[in-house]
Amino acid sequence: MRGNRNRLIEREEAEYLKDAEAEAAGHVRPSFAILRRFFTPRRLLITAVLLAAALRMWALLLLPTDSDEPVYLKAAFDYARLIRAGDWGGLLNYDYNLEHPPLVKLMYAGVILALGEDVTLERALVATRALSAVMGTLTVLLVGLAGGAPAAVLLAVNTLTVKYTSQAYLEAWPLLTSLVTVLAFVRVRARAAGDGRNPGAWFWLSAVGLGLTAAGKFTYLPAVIVTVVYLAAREKNLPWRAMALYLALGAAVFALLAPSYWPAPVARLAGAVYFHVHYTQAAMEVARAAYPWYQPLIWLSTSPPVDWHPEVFFYAGLDGPIFLLALGGLQREWRERRWLVVWLAAGLLVVLAWPTKWPQYSVMLAPPVCVMAGATARRIYHWLRDQEAYYEWLPQMIPPMPRSTWVVTALALLFVGGVYVWGALGVALGSIGWSHLTPGNALLPSATIFAVEPLADGRVALGTGAGAALWLPPAASDTPNVPVIFNTGNSGLPDNRVLAVSAGPDGRLWFGTASGVAVFDGAGWETYDAGDMGLAGGQTHALVFDASGRLYAGTESGVAVWADNTWTTFTPANSGLDDARVFSAAVTAGEGGEAVWFGTLTGLNRLVLATGAWQSFEAADTGLGAGGIADLLVDSRGWLWVASQGGGLARWDGQTWEAYRMSNSDLPYSVVNVVAEVAPGLIWVGTSEPTDVGGAVATFDGERWRTYRPANSGFSGAEPLAIARDRFGRVWVGTRTAGVDLFELREAGR
Repeated sequence: MRGNRNRLIEREEAEYLKDAEAEAAGHVRPSFAILRRFFTPRRLLITAVLLAAALRMWALLLLPTDSDEPVYLKAAFDYARLIRAGDWGGLLNYDYNLEHPPLVKLMYAGVILALGEDVTLERALVATRALSAVMGTLTVLLVGLAGGAPAAVLLAVNTLTVKYTSQAYLEAWPLLTSLVTVLAFVRVRARAAGDGRNPGAWFWLSAVGLGLTAAGKFTYLPAVIVTVVYLAAREKNLPWRAMALYLALGAAVFALLAPSYWPAPVARLAGAVYFHVHYTQAAMEVARAAYPWYQPLIWLSTSPPVDWHPEVFFYAGLDGPIFLLALGGLQREWRERRWLVVWLAAGLLVVLAWPTKWPQYSVMLAPPVCVMAGATARRIYHWLRDQEAYYEWLPQMIPPMPRSTWVVTALALLFVGGVYVWGALGVALGSIGWSHLTPGNALLPSATIFAVEPLADGRVALGTGAGAALWLPPAASDTPNVPVIFNTGNSGLPDNRVLAVSAGPDGRLWFGTASGVAVFDGAGWETYDAGDMGLAGGQTHALVFDASGRLYAGTESGVAVWADNTWTTFTPANSGLDDARVFSAAVTAGEGGEAVWFGTLTGLNRLVLATGAWQSFEAADTGLGAGGIADLLVDSRGWLWVASQGGGLARWDGQTWEAYRMSNSDLPYSVVNVVAEVAPGLIWVGTSEPTDVGGAVATFDGERWRTYRPANSGFSGAEPLAIARDRFGRVWVGTRTAGVDLFELREAGR
């Protein structure tokens, strides 16, 4: 292979000069000449790099927290803590997430250290994503320098690459270093390589790149090694003794940058291999995904991030056309740059053979695909230019217009574009701190979340439309975005529609379902249907405990009370309930002692436990309009908040009622499904559109209201049904159709 084969920038500049000469001679139509004048190869490369940086900056701000990000950030925070404390022994013996080399996580730890000791998870996520985006942008620049500006443009907009080089994943670093490894080896001169004694600086740079790639992520190694070995044997005539030194240097670089493997290198490397083999065979999330063997081809030939994150990837996905352009150039590249085809083929074999088909694995193929596609695109452009020069069809399609028309059109486009960019920036800034958990990205059993119950140990129990999900905190699992699922097939749940969840004072979890109640103690289940509870129907909407540990279950046929292993009931026939359909319950403690409140379809009822006296509150008492009482909250001050399905929100301070409606406050809608206190004095309210699908979340601190909608935040816009804050400061908003919307609560800004 000739030494100047990869100097495409110089070659494109020569083609540009050739076009300019042809234009001066009258052989090239002005339409294509204008394109060449404004988009010279260097300008096009600069445009590609700027575009790559902009798209990755946009993505890092808007993308929700992905499955593996909490895992890598936990490791990074732990590394940062150990380094800050000078605990080098602890650093070497740190064994969390050992299945992946530590280098990228150590880089993220450096970012966290630079942010200071009081860094929040939210700030760390944005900063580590920014580091990943920088490396992704450098990859685009390197592809452009080596493979031409069109290849850089294609890699800049490739949605799969944009996504995984804009998140706190491991992909951006090995993607960059694997590219350095291959391209540096391509630059090794055959004459220098022939004797093997002085292969040159490019050779040693490639060896260092190989070690850096291994220290980043193991899955990038096979395709890179195959490509390098092919180049050494077939195109460089490099003796094997030189390759032995090459591999030795790569191994030394890896060993130096992988301190987690130092205490027991053989055992820990073997453990990493065992993990990956075991993971592909036994991991629950792999089995659930059940991707076919050819799934990597689907990732490459479509643009899945556009469907996953339409608010981020606002442009039409070009991944499919890019892959087709690459395939269209296979025959040409086999003749001219066979190593490029070998690189692509080796990578394809790896991702097709490996049982785990996660989309990020296919990112390793993006550089060869885009370089091949860029070359095909250049050939198509040259063909179109020649056709236009011969047939002169562009002047017929674009008639001449006066300069003033072009100026007005440009100004109009700038105005519309400015309005769009301004609005998009508002959405981007408002989306910081938001992420989403759905059946698609987190394997939730259903997109309908009826209940959210944070537990003291960091877990979060979810009641969904297809069972209960028990969410594990990041420290408890290597895959924290994979919940433990309970349904009628593997538990004592009497129904898969779990409408309420509550943790008892003894630590047991109670689940209210559409067909009764179940309790789980961590090992076994007990189930109670309507007959056991003494009611006509068992559909349970509310579960609440009083101070003595009695459980009150609000159902559509009354209230069932569990005490001393016995159920008793309250119905309109034997109590002061104004309606049998009970949707909410809460317990307050006042001067008269504890009182249990029940929200029904028609009103609000209170039972004073000390006296057994009942009291009903009508709409005129509370200030609420018509509508059932969907939720009740007792805040940190002991005040009762009442959410009405059509009448707004009301607050009882023990003496008087105060109502909040659309007419006297900034409450988004009068249909209020849920009310929660996420910090002392900070109330979150989930509301629904009364005549349309969806809703909005509002916050109220006693003085100011703030509303979250898709237009100004990362809230999905789905109807909110449950709101709660976990022990890590995250607000969980369970929705009817979009799973969980997560928000990292900012204590300062609230």
